[in-house]
Amino acid sequence: MSMEKDKLRIAIAAWEIGRVESGLGVKIGGLGTILEELPPELVKAASRRGIQLEIEILTPCFAHYDKKRLRKLPLSLPARLLDVDFTFDAYEHVFPDGQKVVYFWDNLQLSWTGPAAVYPDDPQMAVLLYASVCQAMAAYINQRGFHTIHLHDYHVGLIPFYLGDEYLKNVPIHFTIHNATYQGIVPLIGGGYNSLQRINLPGEPLFHKYFDFFDNLNLMKACMLKVHQNGGKITTVSGDLEGTWGYAAELRMSHREIWEIALAQKGSPPGEVFVPNRHLELFEKLPVAGITNGMSDLNRPENLPELKADVLRGMQERRGLHNPLFSNPVTQLEMLRKDHTFDALRLDVKAQLKRLLHLEAFNDEPQGEVILMTAVGRLVAQKNLRLVADILQATFAYAPEVKFVILASAPPGDPVGKATEEEFWRLAGLYPHRFRFLNVFNQPLSRLILAGGDFSLIPSRFEPCGLVDYESSLLGNVVIGRATGGLTKVRHCAYLYEWQDIGDPAGEARAFLGAVITALDIYRNHPERHKEMVLKAMATDVSWDKSADQYLDMYRYGLLVKRWHWGRRHLIDAFLGFLGDELEMVNRFFVPGLKEYGDQYDWCLKEAMERRKRPSSTH
Repeated sequence: MSMEKDKLRIAIAAWEIGRVESGLGVKIGGLGTILEELPPELVKAASRRGIQLEIEILTPCFAHYDKKRLRKLPLSLPARLLDVDFTFDAYEHVFPDGQKVVYFWDNLQLSWTGPAAVYPDDPQMAVLLYASVCQAMAAYINQRGFHTIHLHDYHVGLIPFYLGDEYLKNVPIHFTIHNATYQGIVPLIGGGYNSLQRINLPGEPLFHKYFDFFDNLNLMKACMLKVHQNGGKITTVSGDLEGTWGYAAELRMSHREIWEIALAQKGSPPGEVFVPNRHLELFEKLPVAGITNGMSDLNRPENLPELKADVLRGMQERRGLHNPLFSNPVTQLEMLRKDHTFDALRLDVKAQLKRLLHLEAFNDEPQGEVILMTAVGRLVAQKNLRLVADILQATFAYAPEVKFVILASAPPGDPVGKATEEEFWRLAGLYPHRFRFLNVFNQPLSRLILAGGDFSLIPSRFEPCGLVDYESSLLGNVVIGRATGGLTKVRHCAYLYEWQDIGDPAGEARAFLGAVITALDIYRNHPERHKEMVLKAMATDVSWDKSADQYLDMYRYGLLVKRWHWGRRHLIDAFLGFLGDELEMVNRFFVPGLKEYGDQYDWCLKEAMERRKRPSSTH
């Protein structure tokens, strides 16, 4: 077995790495969760295959991290912005699970950051920040002898340009897209060439070939092209390698295709449709593979830390006696008194959690049969939770035993999210015994909501992978949501509706309500079928095993493709050497075909001959 196969050194670069509880990581969205769980799963999968896998995770050092807990490396990593040179420091930390993280710090670039502030709102500030960190990461990578580079999302997408073509000839680089709605689109300053020169990249050879997107820079587009050009894989977080389902399939769909689906659904022309690739046609031309995210077994109800009394008591001790985890005294007492972990054979414990959730949300004991509809998430356009308000009264009219418990909040400065918050507060005031809204996140409470609820509402506008659908399903909280992206992976144990016309919210509300009514009818009239659905959900295979194996195969694939590229270059060089003095004559006659008549190898040879033309040639 070659060294490349039995030992691999991988650099994984990402803006978020999770590990929030350690104080040395951030998690704004799903990216952080995946970067926390994936690396150790890769190591386990590699060990099963006899591969010694070493991973270094590269990430910014945000200002709230305690650098005294990090080991400073004897490195000074260069960066250049706006024709000014400066350097980054690098720090290292090894977590208890063995994962090594390398942090990159510059006071001027990163001093403004904090636990919930890691992405600049201003696109010009953002591109300068991403460019500077990518330069530092590239300088570090150049010194460390990695076999493969794995980039996660566009924030680190400039790294291949700073590594340079000579480096990329020998080292594979892959790119995983977690959310294509955000592509790093930056308005130009002084034209395209100048905009790249500001971030220490040559404008003339790069702007039109890689970055130009309707007279803006597009960092995701540039990274996709560069990775594909160098034989790497572009992946996303749900679907299969062939891209036949999930987000991988949606990203290749054109506006016209989605419009036609919406037309078929409605029977009339749609007002507006959402295009997941945001009209970046490159997604329709380059192969994008799906490698569906997994989830740690800690999320299963028999293992969930937030259902264990000793874990909750430890959390409570850190919060202090005057800041209880749960507002209802009975819920607080019971949750901290004994464990409430459960499994398919102990659904009576789930029933106890439903009672405790009702006490927490409505401050009284449930009377008679109650059905708890829940939602946990962010009040952003993507999550589309405003739709819950739109179906509320119709749901109450159809099923008086239904109650809603919503835990969600809007990001600062998000007018749509704030408007949804205000509507939820209004509804909570109108229906205090049937609708509870909370907008302050509390991890134990979020777990209680998911574990104690009957149905989890996820009407997302788009969902590249989806984590809350997995979290809900494992806890026996059956998903009612829109069939989009990664949410379709729980289709076997969920009620999913189809809808594309975002210009018709009333129509979507009717489609959503239809799924809710179907779920309620099964719950009321066919309790055994509902229980079967709950058990299917709890049995969902969310393991990382298959996904981790696919990533390892991708790393091996990248190394083999580099061999193929070397073989092509070697063959061309040998043939050019054979031509000798006849190179100029052959170059004049050798004109490869175009489009469907073109041959890639012929064009590679043609380009090589053009580079080798004798200076004296005037033809």
